[in-house]
Amino acid sequence: MKITLSLIFLLMATNVACNAQNKNQFRIYYGLAHSDLLRNEELVGAGSYENENTYEFGFTYLKYLSKKLSLETGIGFFNADVKNTPPYMGMPISSTQEKLQLVSIPLYATYAIGKYFFINGGAMLDFHSKEQSFDSQYGIGFGFGAGWEYSFDNYTISINPNFKRHASIPFEKEKHHQRLTEMGVRISLGYKF
Repeated sequence: MKITLSLIFLLMATNVACNAQNKNQFRIYYGLAHSDLLRNEELVGAGSYENENTYEFGFTYLKYLSKKLSLETGIGFFNADVKNTPPYMGMPISSTQEKLQLVSIPLYATYAIGKYFFINGGAMLDFHSKEQSFDSQYGIGFGFGAGWEYSFDNYTISINPNFKRHASIPFEKEKHHQRLTEMGVRISLGYKF
């Protein structure tokens, strides 16, 4: 009986020690960004697109592989108002407004530098299904950033300036494919468990 109780206590202590070292984290975030629909080369006589009111929000899950390294995934939602100005044809031009909405699933690696700073980056799968005048952003993109994180109890707050390039590998090929490019910052609230 004493051996069985000792074995159960030892297994419970080992489980608590393992979980204390490899915590997971769930985050919600909101971010603002400056974004543009860019081509590899400029097309003469083409219309122009200006993105306004750009923001993103989402949820992420971090799985800690070690004290410094974690894998990050989740789901993010990107929104922007796109002002479409057609090419000048010698007559008055009127611009139209369109919505750009993306759903992104990232797979990032996050590495802690010291107690408060981190770098992160990796690939993301983007979905954009609505037909619009600009190219679809459905494809594989990438992103990277650096940030600051402060922890108290099981809660965290972080600020993460970042760069993202969507549709680096587009699933719908076009000759001069437009790629959404963002520079932004996001603020996250997290909970470690």
